[in-house]
Amino acid sequence: MADVQVNQSKGRRSPSIDLTPMVDLGFILITFFIYTTSIAEPRMMDINMPYKPATESTAYVDTATITIMPTKNHLYATYTGAYKEGMLFKSYNSSELRNLIMNKQAALRKLPANFSAQAHQLQVIIKPNDDCEYQDVVTLLDEMAINQVAYYAIADITANEKLILTKQLQ
Repeated sequence: MADVQVNQSKGRRSPSIDLTPMVDLGFILITFFIYTTSIAEPRMMDINMPYKPATESTAYVDTATITIMPTKNHLYATYTGAYKEGMLFKSYNSSELRNLIMNKQAALRKLPANFSAQAHQLQVIIKPNDDCEYQDVVTLLDEMAINQVAYYAIADITANEKLILTKQLQ
């Protein structure tokens, strides 16, 4: 234990306390709090992106497919079905995007029963433009999780799509 030592200098008595045990106690407490606190685990969304050679293409149901392209100023250009030459894109902001997805899912549920099971499931293709922000893609992935979109993919934007986006957003 620490003991009080009395120093006598010039006729005065002044106590001197050994603080070594207090420093040891401080380090023990710091170590205790570090080990007992739980470190926040980062929350991530798993994206399974299988390897596919460039020669293979994926078939999408035309009526059940939406292509969403995040662009500058947090805008999302979209089109339905396969890309056709001269097609114009519709632009949405992030608050309107959820309504677009929900309306498309509702429309697909109303399709006749003789359509295939894939035609009743929404398929989204996400094609980030060069001028979009990372947060825009994260917002899109969050919308896929919120709206329970089972089939979505991240793909590269084509040169024709870039050209049309540039013309429309000017």
